[in-house]
Amino acid sequence: MKENNIKELYREYKNTDYKQCEKLVAKAWSFDIVFNPKSLSSFAKLLYTKGSITSSNYRRVVEMDGEIVGFIFGLNENVKKPKKDIFFILQILWKLLFVRYIKPDKKSLFEAISTHEKNKNQIVRNEQSEIILFVIDEKYQNKGYGRNLWIGFRNFCIESNVASIVVETNKLGASAFYEKIGFTHLENFVSPLHEFITKGGQACIYEFKY
Repeated sequence: MKENNIKELYREYKNTDYKQCEKLVAKAWSFDIVFNPKSLSSFAKLLYTKGSITSSNYRRVVEMDGEIVGFIFGLNENVKKPKKDIFFILQILWKLLFVRYIKPDKKSLFEAISTHEKNKNQIVRNEQSEIILFVIDEKYQNKGYGRNLWIGFRNFCIESNVASIVVETNKLGASAFYEKIGFTHLENFVSPLHEFITKGGQACIYEFKY
């Protein structure tokens, strides 16, 4: 796909892409507004973005004239799992030292994450094939870039005989997109984390079956 002579490139994620991917995450969910002060926002962005990268064994980006405008990070349960990233764990512990208690505070955030994961894991089994994090810059949505990234991950899973792929989303968020590309609603779950990030809406799991 080419538009107005803009050069596009679908490729593997590289470590040098991290800052641009984190910026897309922050923009998509308004992290710098939702989480205050800056130290808490910085911690949340690292936890959400880098945590998703380290949990994935499929990482692809779409680049437009040298700028990352979208990416998909996913887990295929039938191929080699990613190794535990000790450096990432150390980064998290280091950033925690500088997080101040304003809103939402560290304790509330961790409780929200814990409740979220507990409730989600009642629906999604451990290490099930999943789209872990999927973002397309708002300016480039509805142009086929998201669909192309999804097809790449879908085919990667098909080739290794994965039976289904799940994704967590919010009814106020990308649920319509997932329905459009063939996912069906599986189940809702209670998530205080969605209250922090989306300010309402229903957390839910969608599933794609072959």
